[in-house]
Amino acid sequence: MTVGEQFYIRVYNAVDSIISNSGTIARLGITATGTAILTQVVVTAISYSLDLYRGDITVEEYKNLVLEAVKTAGIATPIVFLLLVAVLALFPEFTVVLSAPVVVAGFNALFGMSIAMPIIQSLLRHVQAGGFGMETETADAYRNQLGDSTPV
Repeated sequence: MTVGEQFYIRVYNAVDSIISNSGTIARLGITATGTAILTQVVVTAISYSLDLYRGDITVEEYKNLVLEAVKTAGIATPIVFLLLVAVLALFPEFTVVLSAPVVVAGFNALFGMSIAMPIIQSLLRHVQAGGFGMETETADAYRNQLGDSTPV
């Protein structure tokens, strides 16, 4: 069997697999897209709510940031999902690699960081802007305890 024939059989099997499992693939794709959109909305809303509270951004800007996150997740997730399905259908051996515990743990860590970083950055912006009562009696008492009587 030639390389061309082997490739033809691989593509034929991939297309056949995708078509015969299209209902399941569609449900998984819709679920993945919905989950990605919901996650992005929550993370974006949390990340910018302190900026909104301080008045650094307007309600309109806040809405635009959330809508932009919805659009980005709503466009990127189905594209990535379809590419992943196509690659896994063409090269089923990648399924074993992608399901390895180390790879799964790495993906989970990256996902966790992608959620945590915007929230941490928001908290840092808030602290730098003087949020969280940085000029309160508690902060002054803490400074006095350290031997520095300079107000915060």
